[in-house]
Amino acid sequence: MDWAWRFGMTVLSGVPAIIGGGITYGLTESWTGVIVWEVLVVVLLIAALIKGGKSSGHHAEAH
Repeated sequence: MDWAWRFGMTVLSGVPAIIGGGITYGLTESWTGVIVWEVLVVVLLIAALIKGGKSSGHHAEAH
């Protein structure tokens, strides 16, 4: 997997983490809700990195 793609996905996940965390806190006024949201974002990021790594690794070897 290309390290630039991995870094870009990590940076891209920061936007929903920050904005979503603020919205979650505004709606629930609870840090527990924010922690649940952040864990969900991290789990989705890890899933995207694992899935993206499997598919993009084969393309890099073909070139």
